[in-house]
Amino acid sequence: MKAIQIHQFMVLPSSLQDDGKVDALLSFNNDVPKPTFLKQNQMLVRVLACSLSPGDVLGAQGNMIFMHQPFPFIPGMDICGEIVDSNSSSNFKNNDVVVASNGLHPIGGMAEFMVIDEGEAVILPQGVSKEQGAASSSAVTAHNAVMDYVKEGDRVLILGGSGGVGSAAIQIAKTHAKASFVVATSTQIDMCEELGADQVINYNDVDWWMVEKYQQKKFDVIIDTVGGGNYYGRAEKVLKTGQQGGTFVAVAGDDPQPDCRTVWKVMKFFSNMLVNVIYTKVNTRTLPNYVPLWPYNLAKGRKTVLGWMGEGSLTINLDSDPLPFTVAGIREAFIKVSSHHAHGKVVVKVAE
Repeated sequence: MKAIQIHQFMVLPSSLQDDGKVDALLSFNNDVPKPTFLKQNQMLVRVLACSLSPGDVLGAQGNMIFMHQPFPFIPGMDICGEIVDSNSSSNFKNNDVVVASNGLHPIGGMAEFMVIDEGEAVILPQGVSKEQGAASSSAVTAHNAVMDYVKEGDRVLILGGSGGVGSAAIQIAKTHAKASFVVATSTQIDMCEELGADQVINYNDVDWWMVEKYQQKKFDVIIDTVGGGNYYGRAEKVLKTGQQGGTFVAVAGDDPQPDCRTVWKVMKFFSNMLVNVIYTKVNTRTLPNYVPLWPYNLAKGRKTVLGWMGEGSLTINLDSDPLPFTVAGIREAFIKVSSHHAHGKVVVKVAE
């Protein structure tokens, strides 16, 4: 089968003009063995579209030791595909078009065929494109961030409103969580307003934590999809304390490009987050609650999100037209995601 393969961990450049190193580490192979062995509750799908997320970038860079794969490996976790072998499933049949994820194993989607777990698959609703289905993974993250922490009537600030998670979070907070007031930070003012943001802060012009009216009337929830920048340390200026119900949801974490290449670094990374959680719980009178968003219940969230997409109450913003299934297309996809300047989800069209 045809597949994109990564031959060693990449140091991704910040722009498409500096792409030579990426090309040297990626290859398009026409003769990769097609998966043939299926375990119980696994299915084989023909991949139609694959979206890239920050998790794919971390896997390609080798930043997470628990995501390491033998070289060469096929990148891509989130896909939409057509089942070609349902493996005697009682829930799916051959030719069903499904949306699925490969979890924290960054392997498989940038190929003609991919093995998926039955429990990760959800039927693509009528009226939703294959590319939109493949791009729905960030909306699942947004679903967990919003629906678990935003209550009806809350005032919400979303950091990074034009990204994959942020653009979905704006819509979910406004339409499904019934937030009374939603503010987003982004340079894409019109886009965020069209998605439902009541106000948009251009972070190139204004520091959101210095806006006087927000200091006077604080937010109930801040959802950080950007990471870095000591945003939690600045949030208390415009976010209620934990005792008042204020919650800072860290989707991206304090470091959007964490180095967890050793067991020690993994332990240090997670212990730092745990310290933040405990410290803010002890100091709820003066500090907002700090909540790291752990990945969980992804299949249930995927089903809910795709249902909203099918009924038209959630739209997935794509950064551009789907990119081609070529080395150049995959290179552009990785660089766009790693640069943190994608305005929506980055999707590769693998097949018709």
